[in-house]
Amino acid sequence: MAGSSLFINLGRAAKVLALLLFFLPFVTVSCSTEALERIQSEAAQQSPQMRGPSLGGASIPIADATGLNMALGQVTMRLPPSMPGVRTGASQNSNQPPDVPIEIGVIAGAALILLALLASFLLKGSTGAIAGLGGSVLAIGALCYSVFVNYPPAVLAAFAAHNPSSSSGGGEGAPTADQIAQILSVKPATGFWLVLFMLVLAVVFNALAMRKPGAAVAPPTAA
Repeated sequence: MAGSSLFINLGRAAKVLALLLFFLPFVTVSCSTEALERIQSEAAQQSPQMRGPSLGGASIPIADATGLNMALGQVTMRLPPSMPGVRTGASQNSNQPPDVPIEIGVIAGAALILLALLASFLLKGSTGAIAGLGGSVLAIGALCYSVFVNYPPAVLAAFAAHNPSSSSGGGEGAPTADQIAQILSVKPATGFWLVLFMLVLAVVFNALAMRKPGAAVAPPTAA
């Protein structure tokens, strides 16, 4: 029983740390300088717009979003002032972050972690451990779907919508929606990986708490 209680407490601690890590960046938006320079060069020569996969090259982080930002529908811009061509908005609001939608997957992930944490206090023994394990696994699924599948296209669409010329084929010096998708990339950041690590630990600790102690050895009977 003492070992089971220890593992349950360790699982609780891992869930608490996972919730605190929502204040760290979950995703980072980077700009490919090679793709940007190529598009600017083609625009200057009035050549057809570049299409196809991103050209890669050196990437410069220009924005990021913490787990809390994603839940609130926000993104923090940090555009280098020496690279005005990166700015995808109009001149009067190029310093303003784009309007990204609220990320339901992140909200669901945080809610599942909180519910799993509460269940570990309200439910006793292996029942609480099972609830904590199940909630942690579901939270991992919700967060992975959000960061890897749903959020990247939503961010790119928000950057494109931030540029009034992108929907009409692009204006002078303004990239189109297709070009923005080639210039920008959205990738997981440190905070997201740390949350996953804590949730995996919570799963392991809850699984260990569910183990039944070995059967006691029967005392020898008197002759």
